[in-house]
Amino acid sequence: MSRQEPIQLFEEYIQKLTNDLDLDDIEISEIEEEWKQHLYDHYEVLIKQGVESSKAVSIVIEQFGEIEMLQNEVNHTYPSSVRNHVQKEILIAMVCLIACITGPWLLIGAHFDISFILAPMQALVIAYLIYRFIIKRQTYWLFSIVGSILLYLVFLKFFTRFYGEPLTFNVYISHLFSLEWDRLTGSNGLFEIVTIHMMWYITIASQIMSKDQFIPLWQRISNTTFHYWAMVIIAIFVARFQSSAEWAVLFMNVFLLYVFLQQTLSNKTVLITKQKLSRFTI
Repeated sequence: MSRQEPIQLFEEYIQKLTNDLDLDDIEISEIEEEWKQHLYDHYEVLIKQGVESSKAVSIVIEQFGEIEMLQNEVNHTYPSSVRNHVQKEILIAMVCLIACITGPWLLIGAHFDISFILAPMQALVIAYLIYRFIIKRQTYWLFSIVGSILLYLVFLKFFTRFYGEPLTFNVYISHLFSLEWDRLTGSNGLFEIVTIHMMWYITIASQIMSKDQFIPLWQRISNTTFHYWAMVIIAIFVARFQSSAEWAVLFMNVFLLYVFLQQTLSNKTVLITKQKLSRFTI
């Protein structure tokens, strides 16, 4: 068996190892490449020694180490990444809270209400759990492409709910792009058809401009698109179970902002921003 030939057990083992690492996507990709190198190298040595292929795979995995032990070692080796992850989540939460507190007043002149804090805080917890432990774990490119298409078709089904009109070609085209503020915001805050599309374009652009060389661009775009539209659909679904229209709108906006910022901000970007602000305040 050649080194380039995929070994399913190795792939599954690496996937389990990286599932619960508190690292940036780029760092995880680097670690995956390094670990695969070690696994395949050890495997080839055993094959040359006359060990049968399936037995060689089992020996390599057993000697490489237990999954939980390796995860703890990596997370302790990269403490800065864990800290950057926490800082990124705090930054996203702050942006979402500020938007939910000031947005209703700026857009419709609503007076402050405690729900402007309580609703987004609950939405942030739900969004974090769903994104981190379910949505983000989907990285298989083919599933992402097919899933994105299906999710987008479901999204279009909600069109009449937002505007109460049939989805004709001309109407659809008119909601794909706009720079007019009155069209980008409305009674649903930022959760307007055209704004959702515009934010999606920005997430794709952020992947194109990313310096990540470990994951092919088309795979990053397909995964980003799936993550984005999955959270949008979940936002619509979760909003239906809220006690009032105001809470529903706040939930949808938090989910939209959360996934948008997750896709456009990397841990490295947060770190660089923090360093620049630190120099500015000194």
